[in-house]
Amino acid sequence: MAASQRRTRNADVSTDPKTGSKKPKPGTKTAEPVTPKRTLYVSNLNDKIKIATLRENLYLLFSTYGEVVNVAMSPKTRGQAFVFLQKLDEANLALITLQDEPFFGKPLRIAFSRHETRSVGEE
Repeated sequence: MAASQRRTRNADVSTDPKTGSKKPKPGTKTAEPVTPKRTLYVSNLNDKIKIATLRENLYLLFSTYGEVVNVAMSPKTRGQAFVFLQKLDEANLALITLQDEPFFGKPLRIAFSRHETRSVGEE
């Protein structure tokens, strides 16, 4: 790898001269860890398939891992869905197991949602 490529990749990282450890430079964005939630963000869905078909099949697929409360999709956000499961353990198991699983010809991309969905009756 050329030195110019190394500098470009590490442009947002500085090395502490005292400890030798690397840390982000001030003002650069770092990926914050997302805490596990019952709501999963599913992306990379095949946008050539009807939304009703995707919703139904996502429900059936995720039901294998626990009780699915809701599958939210919108025509505005083609290729994306939010799947809300009853328990955190069920959501975690589904995320681990179904990551990159082929679904209508495309690998699923799954992550914990940034925001928790509130189910009916929760306060």
